[in-house]
Amino acid sequence: MTARMNIRPLGNMGNQMLQYMFALSVRDRAGELEIFGHDIPFWNIKAPVPADFSSSPLILRGHQYIDATQVAHWIRAGKIRDCELHGLGFQMSNYGHHERYAAVFNAETVDAAGYGPEYVVFNVRGAEILDRKHRDYGPVPLSFIDQVIETTGAKPVFMGQLGDDFYSQKLRERYAGSIFQQSRGALIDFEVLRRSHQIAVAVSTFSWVAAWLSKAQVIHVPLCGILNPQQRPDIDLLPENDERYRFYDCIPHRWTASAEDIEYLWAPRQHRQLDAAHIRQLKTAARRKTAVARMWRSLRTSARVGLGFR
Repeated sequence: MTARMNIRPLGNMGNQMLQYMFALSVRDRAGELEIFGHDIPFWNIKAPVPADFSSSPLILRGHQYIDATQVAHWIRAGKIRDCELHGLGFQMSNYGHHERYAAVFNAETVDAAGYGPEYVVFNVRGAEILDRKHRDYGPVPLSFIDQVIETTGAKPVFMGQLGDDFYSQKLRERYAGSIFQQSRGALIDFEVLRRSHQIAVAVSTFSWVAAWLSKAQVIHVPLCGILNPQQRPDIDLLPENDERYRFYDCIPHRWTASAEDIEYLWAPRQHRQLDAAHIRQLKTAARRKTAVARMWRSLRTSARVGLGFR
Protein backbone atom coordinates (compact mmCIF):
# COMPACT_ATOMS: atom_id res chain seq x y z
CA MET A 1 0.00 0.00 0.00
CA THR A 2 1.13 3.58 -0.67
CA ALA A 3 2.70 5.31 2.31
CA ARG A 4 1.00 8.42 3.64
CA MET A 5 2.22 11.60 5.33
CA ASN A 6 0.05 13.91 7.38
CA ILE A 7 1.48 17.41 7.75
CA ARG A 8 0.77 19.14 11.05
CA PRO A 9 0.96 22.81 9.96
CA LEU A 10 3.39 24.90 11.97
CA GLY A 11 3.73 28.65 12.02
CA ASN A 12 3.16 31.09 9.22
CA MET A 13 3.19 30.95 5.44
CA GLY A 14 6.95 30.48 5.07
CA ASN A 15 7.11 27.63 7.58
CA GLN A 16 4.18 25.82 6.02
CA MET A 17 5.71 26.13 2.56
CA LEU A 18 8.92 24.56 3.91
CA GLN A 19 6.92 21.71 5.40
CA TYR A 20 5.16 21.05 2.10
CA MET A 21 8.45 21.20 0.18
CA PHE A 22 9.91 18.67 2.62
CA ALA A 23 6.99 16.32 2.00
CA LEU A 24 7.32 16.72 -1.78
CA SER A 25 11.03 15.99 -1.50
CA VAL A 26 10.32 12.77 0.40
CA ARG A 27 7.83 11.75 -2.30
CA ASP A 28 10.32 12.54 -5.06
CA ARG A 29 12.91 10.31 -3.37
CA ALA A 30 10.53 7.53 -2.33
CA GLY A 31 8.73 7.25 -5.66
CA GLU A 32 5.25 7.56 -4.18
CA LEU A 33 3.65 9.11 -1.12
CA GLU A 34 0.20 10.49 -0.36
CA ILE A 35 0.44 13.91 1.29
CA PHE A 36 -2.34 15.61 3.22
CA GLY A 37 -3.11 17.71 6.29
CA HIS A 38 -1.67 20.86 4.75
CA ASP A 39 -3.74 23.99 4.21
CA ILE A 40 -1.96 26.90 2.50
CA PRO A 41 -4.77 29.12 1.16
CA PHE A 42 -2.41 31.59 -0.51
CA TRP A 43 -1.61 28.90 -3.07
CA ASN A 44 -4.89 26.96 -2.96
CA ILE A 45 -2.98 23.94 -1.69
CA LYS A 46 -5.08 21.86 0.67
CA ALA A 47 -5.82 18.21 1.37
CA PRO A 48 -7.92 16.90 4.29
CA VAL A 49 -6.75 14.03 6.49
CA PRO A 50 -8.54 10.79 5.49
CA ALA A 51 -10.75 9.13 8.08
CA ASP A 52 -8.71 5.92 8.05
CA PHE A 53 -5.39 7.59 8.85
CA SER A 54 -3.59 5.81 11.69
CA SER A 55 -4.23 6.98 15.25
CA SER A 56 -0.58 6.18 16.07
CA PRO A 57 1.53 7.16 13.05
CA LEU A 58 5.30 7.40 13.04
CA ILE A 59 5.99 10.94 14.29
CA LEU A 60 8.73 12.86 12.48
CA ARG A 61 9.79 15.34 15.14
CA GLY A 62 12.17 18.26 15.33
CA HIS A 63 12.80 21.15 13.00
CA GLN A 64 16.43 20.36 12.25
CA TYR A 65 17.19 16.64 12.37
CA ILE A 66 14.50 15.13 10.13
CA ASP A 67 16.16 13.53 7.11
CA ALA A 68 14.10 13.34 3.90
CA THR A 69 16.44 10.76 2.36
CA GLN A 70 16.17 8.48 5.39
CA VAL A 71 12.37 8.74 5.49
CA ALA A 72 12.22 7.96 1.76
CA HIS A 73 14.45 4.90 2.31
CA TRP A 74 12.08 3.55 4.97
CA ILE A 75 9.11 4.12 2.66
CA ARG A 76 10.78 2.28 -0.23
CA ALA A 77 11.65 -0.57 2.14
CA GLY A 78 7.99 -0.85 3.16
CA LYS A 79 8.72 0.03 6.80
CA ILE A 80 6.44 3.09 6.94
CA ARG A 81 2.73 3.13 6.24
CA ASP A 82 1.50 6.29 7.98
CA CYS A 83 3.73 9.08 9.26
CA GLU A 84 3.10 12.55 10.60
CA LEU A 85 5.35 15.57 10.06
CA HIS A 86 5.73 17.67 13.21
CA GLY A 87 8.76 19.67 12.10
CA LEU A 88 10.23 21.83 9.37
CA GLY A 89 13.38 20.04 8.25
CA PHE A 90 15.65 23.10 8.25
CA GLN A 91 18.34 21.54 6.05
CA MET A 92 19.24 22.31 2.43
CA SER A 93 19.78 18.57 1.89
CA ASN A 94 16.07 18.02 2.51
CA TYR A 95 15.00 19.97 -0.57
CA GLY A 96 15.49 19.54 -4.27
CA HIS A 97 16.40 22.29 -6.73
CA HIS A 98 14.44 25.49 -6.14
CA GLU A 99 12.91 25.31 -9.62
CA ARG A 100 11.24 22.05 -8.58
CA TYR A 101 8.93 24.03 -6.29
CA ALA A 102 8.47 27.25 -8.24
CA ALA A 103 5.55 25.88 -10.23
CA VAL A 104 3.95 24.37 -7.12
CA PHE A 105 3.57 27.83 -5.61
CA ASN A 106 2.25 29.47 -8.75
CA ALA A 107 0.89 33.01 -8.40
CA GLU A 108 1.01 34.21 -12.00
CA THR A 109 -2.44 35.77 -11.63
CA VAL A 110 -1.36 37.90 -8.64
CA ASP A 111 -1.07 41.59 -9.52
CA ALA A 112 2.39 42.31 -8.13
CA ALA A 113 5.37 43.85 -9.90
CA GLY A 114 8.94 43.34 -8.78
CA TYR A 115 11.75 45.90 -8.83
CA GLY A 116 14.34 46.06 -11.62
CA PRO A 117 18.15 45.76 -11.49
CA GLU A 118 18.68 49.37 -10.39
CA TYR A 119 17.03 48.54 -7.03
CA VAL A 120 17.78 46.25 -4.11
CA VAL A 121 14.71 45.18 -2.14
CA PHE A 122 15.21 44.79 1.61
CA ASN A 123 12.54 42.67 3.20
CA VAL A 124 11.81 44.09 6.67
CA ARG A 125 10.92 41.64 9.41
CA GLY A 126 9.52 43.58 12.31
CA ALA A 127 6.29 43.22 14.29
CA GLU A 128 6.56 40.70 17.16
CA ILE A 129 10.23 39.80 16.64
CA LEU A 130 11.20 43.30 17.78
CA ASP A 131 10.17 42.15 21.24
CA ARG A 132 11.83 39.19 22.91
CA LYS A 133 9.97 36.67 20.76
CA HIS A 134 12.86 34.38 19.86
CA ARG A 135 16.58 34.75 20.60
CA ASP A 136 17.55 33.57 17.11
CA TYR A 137 15.12 35.86 15.28
CA GLY A 138 15.85 39.55 15.28
CA PRO A 139 16.11 42.55 12.92
CA VAL A 140 19.20 42.73 10.73
CA PRO A 141 21.85 45.31 11.69
CA LEU A 142 21.93 48.48 9.64
CA SER A 143 25.61 47.87 8.89
CA PHE A 144 24.50 45.01 6.61
CA ILE A 145 22.06 47.32 4.83
CA ASP A 146 24.75 50.00 4.49
CA GLN A 147 27.20 47.55 2.99
CA VAL A 148 24.74 46.13 0.46
CA ILE A 149 23.81 49.62 -0.72
CA GLU A 150 27.45 50.67 -0.91
CA THR A 151 28.72 47.60 -2.76
CA THR A 152 25.85 47.39 -5.25
CA GLY A 153 25.21 51.08 -5.87
CA ALA A 154 21.53 50.15 -6.10
CA LYS A 155 18.60 52.22 -4.86
CA PRO A 156 17.16 50.73 -1.67
CA VAL A 157 13.56 49.63 -1.36
CA PHE A 158 12.25 48.69 2.10
CA MET A 159 9.18 46.49 2.08
CA GLY A 160 7.33 44.41 4.61
CA GLN A 161 6.49 44.89 8.27
CA LEU A 162 7.01 48.63 8.46
CA GLY A 163 5.24 50.38 11.31
CA ASP A 164 5.71 52.97 14.04
CA ASP A 165 8.26 50.86 15.88
CA PHE A 166 11.84 51.93 16.67
CA TYR A 167 13.34 49.87 13.85
CA SER A 168 11.05 51.25 11.12
CA GLN A 169 11.60 54.78 12.42
CA LYS A 170 15.36 54.33 12.28
CA LEU A 171 15.17 53.00 8.71
CA ARG A 172 13.13 55.99 7.57
CA GLU A 173 15.53 58.37 9.28
CA ARG A 174 18.73 56.80 8.05
CA TYR A 175 17.60 56.03 4.52
CA ALA A 176 15.45 59.08 3.88
CA GLY A 177 14.61 59.38 0.21
CA SER A 178 14.48 55.61 -0.29
CA ILE A 179 11.31 53.76 -1.30
CA PHE A 180 9.28 52.48 1.64
CA GLN A 181 6.53 50.11 0.51
CA GLN A 182 3.97 49.24 3.14
CA SER A 183 2.84 45.64 3.31
CA ARG A 184 0.05 44.80 0.88
CA GLY A 185 -0.55 41.42 2.45
CA ALA A 186 1.56 38.28 2.66
CA LEU A 187 0.93 36.98 -0.86
CA ILE A 188 1.59 40.26 -2.69
CA ASP A 189 4.67 40.99 -0.54
CA PHE A 190 5.93 37.50 -1.31
CA GLU A 191 5.47 37.97 -5.04
CA VAL A 192 7.08 41.43 -5.08
CA LEU A 193 10.16 39.88 -3.50
CA ARG A 194 10.02 36.86 -5.75
CA ARG A 195 9.77 38.99 -8.90
CA SER A 196 12.51 41.47 -8.02
CA HIS A 197 15.96 41.46 -9.61
CA GLN A 198 17.94 41.92 -6.39
CA ILE A 199 16.81 40.87 -2.91
CA ALA A 200 18.22 41.27 0.61
CA VAL A 201 16.57 38.81 2.96
CA ALA A 202 15.52 39.27 6.56
CA VAL A 203 15.88 36.65 9.29
CA SER A 204 12.58 35.09 8.30
CA THR A 205 11.45 31.87 6.63
CA PHE A 206 8.96 33.94 4.61
CA SER A 207 11.78 36.11 3.30
CA TRP A 208 14.10 33.15 2.75
CA VAL A 209 11.57 31.10 0.76
CA ALA A 210 10.55 34.08 -1.41
CA ALA A 211 14.18 34.72 -2.32
CA TRP A 212 15.05 31.06 -2.89
CA LEU A 213 12.05 30.50 -5.18
CA SER A 214 12.68 33.74 -7.06
CA LYS A 215 14.36 34.38 -10.39
CA ALA A 216 16.45 37.12 -8.80
CA GLN A 217 19.90 37.67 -10.21
CA VAL A 218 21.39 38.51 -6.80
CA ILE A 219 20.32 37.51 -3.28
CA HIS A 220 22.06 39.09 -0.26
CA VAL A 221 22.02 37.06 2.96
CA PRO A 222 23.21 38.28 6.37
CA LEU A 223 24.46 35.40 8.51
CA CYS A 224 22.28 36.45 11.45
CA GLY A 225 20.27 34.35 13.88
CA ILE A 226 19.00 31.12 12.34
CA LEU A 227 20.97 31.93 9.19
CA ASN A 228 24.31 31.73 11.01
CA PRO A 229 25.75 28.19 11.33
CA GLN A 230 27.96 29.39 14.19
CA GLN A 231 24.89 30.48 16.14
CA ARG A 232 22.56 27.70 15.04
CA PRO A 233 24.71 24.76 13.90
CA ASP A 234 21.59 22.58 13.73
CA ILE A 235 20.11 24.66 10.88
CA ASP A 236 21.33 24.87 7.29
CA LEU A 237 19.55 27.38 5.06
CA LEU A 238 22.62 28.48 3.10
CA PRO A 239 22.59 27.37 -0.57
CA GLU A 240 26.32 27.85 -1.12
CA ASN A 241 26.28 26.33 -4.61
CA ASP A 242 23.66 28.78 -5.88
CA GLU A 243 25.49 31.51 -7.77
CA ARG A 244 22.78 34.06 -7.04
CA TYR A 245 23.77 34.28 -3.38
CA ARG A 246 26.06 36.75 -1.61
CA PHE A 247 26.78 35.90 2.03
CA TYR A 248 27.77 38.46 4.67
CA ASP A 249 29.47 37.32 7.85
CA CYS A 250 27.87 38.55 11.09
CA ILE A 251 28.84 38.18 14.72
CA PRO A 252 26.69 35.53 16.44
CA HIS A 253 24.23 37.49 18.51
CA ARG A 254 21.24 36.45 20.61
CA TRP A 255 18.39 38.92 20.37
CA THR A 256 16.76 39.89 23.67
CA ALA A 257 15.44 43.35 22.72
CA SER A 258 17.63 44.94 25.39
CA ALA A 259 19.04 48.45 25.11
CA GLU A 260 22.41 46.88 24.28
CA ASP A 261 20.81 44.82 21.51
CA ILE A 262 19.23 47.89 19.97
CA GLU A 263 22.56 49.72 20.05
CA TYR A 264 24.10 46.69 18.34
CA LEU A 265 21.73 47.25 15.42
CA TRP A 266 23.05 50.76 14.80
CA ALA A 267 26.78 50.12 15.38
CA PRO A 268 29.06 50.61 12.35
CA ARG A 269 30.97 47.52 11.22
CA GLN A 270 32.20 45.75 8.09
CA HIS A 271 30.86 42.36 7.12
CA ARG A 272 33.22 40.01 5.36
CA GLN A 273 31.70 38.54 2.21
CA LEU A 274 31.96 34.76 2.31
CA ASP A 275 32.39 32.62 -0.77
CA ALA A 276 31.14 29.06 -1.26
CA ALA A 277 34.30 27.56 0.25
CA HIS A 278 33.85 29.60 3.44
CA ILE A 279 30.21 28.57 3.72
CA ARG A 280 31.14 24.91 3.31
CA GLN A 281 33.71 25.27 6.09
CA LEU A 282 31.09 26.76 8.40
CA LYS A 283 28.69 23.94 7.54
CA THR A 284 31.31 21.28 8.16
CA ALA A 285 32.09 22.75 11.58
CA ALA A 286 28.37 22.93 12.35
CA ARG A 287 27.83 19.27 11.43
CA ARG A 288 30.66 18.26 13.75
CA LYS A 289 29.01 20.15 16.61
CA THR A 290 25.66 18.46 16.00
CA ALA A 291 26.90 14.97 15.09
CA VAL A 292 25.87 13.37 18.38
CA ALA A 293 22.42 14.98 18.39
CA ARG A 294 21.80 13.94 14.79
CA MET A 295 22.94 10.37 15.43
CA TRP A 296 20.80 10.09 18.56
CA ARG A 297 17.73 11.39 16.74
CA SER A 298 18.31 8.97 13.86
CA LEU A 299 18.77 5.99 16.19
CA ARG A 300 15.62 6.80 18.14
CA THR A 301 13.51 7.10 15.00
CA SER A 302 15.11 4.02 13.43
CA ALA A 303 14.27 2.03 16.57
CA ARG A 304 10.64 3.11 16.40
CA VAL A 305 10.46 2.16 12.72
CA GLY A 306 12.11 -1.21 13.38
CA LEU A 307 9.78 -2.00 16.28
CA GLY A 308 6.77 -1.17 14.16
CA PHE A 309 5.63 1.84 16.21
CA ARG A 310 3.62 4.13 14.00
